[in-house]
Amino acid sequence: MNSSENNNAYITLTFSLPEDFLPPIGGEGETYISVQTANSSTPVKVAHSREPVLRSGRWNFSFVHNYTDVSVKYRVTVSMTHNGVPLLIDLDHFVIVHRAPHRQTLHLSPIGRLYIQAQEPQPVEPEHAVTVVAHEHDNAAVQLTQVHISEQMAEAFYLEYDPDTVVPGKRYTLTATENEYRNSIEVYPGSVVLKPFSKV
Repeated sequence: MNSSENNNAYITLTFSLPEDFLPPIGGEGETYISVQTANSSTPVKVAHSREPVLRSGRWNFSFVHNYTDVSVKYRVTVSMTHNGVPLLIDLDHFVIVHRAPHRQTLHLSPIGRLYIQAQEPQPVEPEHAVTVVAHEHDNAAVQLTQVHISEQMAEAFYLEYDPDTVVPGKRYTLTATENEYRNSIEVYPGSVVLKPFSKV
């Protein structure tokens, strides 16, 4: 990948949290953002930010896109901690940029609310729902939560769960099924640690 000297070629990411998410008040808070290339032979660290603040709602983060001759896939990670306790599910977000300027919204997942993106299911009657299940990664019979949701809503939504029922550091798998014909629907993330270990 060849670098470009065009410093005006910016990527702007809008990070979005649920409207009713309010971070804790007081204590020590930190928001950390890291961006690196994901389709190079060796990942290149592109940008990072570490601020002693906690975020809510929506906010923007920009960095320079230094490549002009290839498409670049960036891996973006965001963490927020309050007194060393993670507030977000640890997920990789991927941004594919063909040319700059480029804008994209990334939905973050507070612990207890996992943002799911599903492959658009085949058209079905409105009364037929899509079932999304979170279960233990190594035992599909042990379900954490299950939700029935319309096909329109199944494309992207927050799956809510009780963090107190989640084992810290344990991986859970997400599966989705269209109920009428029992077709599987691809979801992202496919598996995830829903409650990270505390740093304290």
